[in-house]
Amino acid sequence: ADASVLADDFQFVAPIVGPLSKGEFMRAFGSFKIRDAIPDIKDNSWFHVDPLEPNRVWFFSRATGTHTGVLNFGGNKIQGTGAEIHSPPQAQSMLFNERGQVYTLTVGYCMDKRIGNTEGLGGVFGILKAVGKGLPFPEAQRLYNPSLRFEAFEHVAKAVEASGYDPTTRKRLPRDAASGVAEPMLGS
Repeated sequence: ADASVLADDFQFVAPIVGPLSKGEFMRAFGSFKIRDAIPDIKDNSWFHVDPLEPNRVWFFSRATGTHTGVLNFGGNKIQGTGAEIHSPPQAQSMLFNERGQVYTLTVGYCMDKRIGNTEGLGGVFGILKAVGKGLPFPEAQRLYNPSLRFEAFEHVAKAVEASGYDPTTRKRLPRDAASGVAEPMLGS
């Protein structure tokens, strides 16, 4: 990365990592050597200027590639595995100052965790997951790790709905005239 395009007050922000300062970002990003590790990487990006923040450009990507080279991460050298990487669609953005320098870079926000082979993880965490080297903590295993309490809540809500009630309003659901079965709610 070219440090001259980054503002002195630059911040890198991802769902799990950050914010990182310009120096922290340059050290981390420069050490990964993504293009060496995945020489055929295609980010498959497309861009839009934010209508409410004209100094922000949103970009979306669905990176693909094959891990054939050495990936550096945290002092470890991960030899090429031959694994294909199919990232989920991710949202990113860049905010520009009046000098045209990037002062904020957001990356890795997964838009559909069902797509790809990274368990919904974006950025470098997604690459690590796809090559079989996911980090040993919950945030780096899959996008969404629901708590036991939330899973119980979800199961109770579905059971209530299956019995013919709307779990949010506690009112009876309308019945399908043909079958007499309560019509399911959207999203279930």
